[in-house]
Amino acid sequence: MKAYILSVAGAVLISAVITVILPSGKMGKFIAGALRLFVLVVMIAPLAGLVQGKPLALGNSAHIAVDGAYFERSAAALEAHDEAAIGEFLAENYDVSAKVDVERARDPLFVRKKIRIELALGGIIAEDEHIYILTSIEEAVSARWGCAVEVV
Repeated sequence: MKAYILSVAGAVLISAVITVILPSGKMGKFIAGALRLFVLVVMIAPLAGLVQGKPLALGNSAHIAVDGAYFERSAAALEAHDEAAIGEFLAENYDVSAKVDVERARDPLFVRKKIRIELALGGIIAEDEHIYILTSIEEAVSARWGCAVEVV
């Protein structure tokens, strides 16, 4: 629709500029009439497809290719940012260090698919406390970053 409006506006603008430049004699009137006909053709050109039984197409329906390299770079940058943020979150709230891997979709939404956290638990932690920490971290990270979390 935007292309149609721009083409009609362009045709009207071109005809207006040429009409101002034209001489006022018989030749000027002839060219002005031709320009009006040109604007009319531009306005009704999309309707020609309807006569042929095709759907109404207002503008170019060219396919725009997806830039996969852009999606890859952007997803990798967002993953690195998330990994650093999750690492800081774990250090501040649980006093643990961890290797964090975030996986994001390589599409325009860059949705987080999965977060994998490998904890480096130091010191002596009882078995029940170890399980509690893993579960607590999994729930907190899942709630905050909104995707599946695996804590090992």
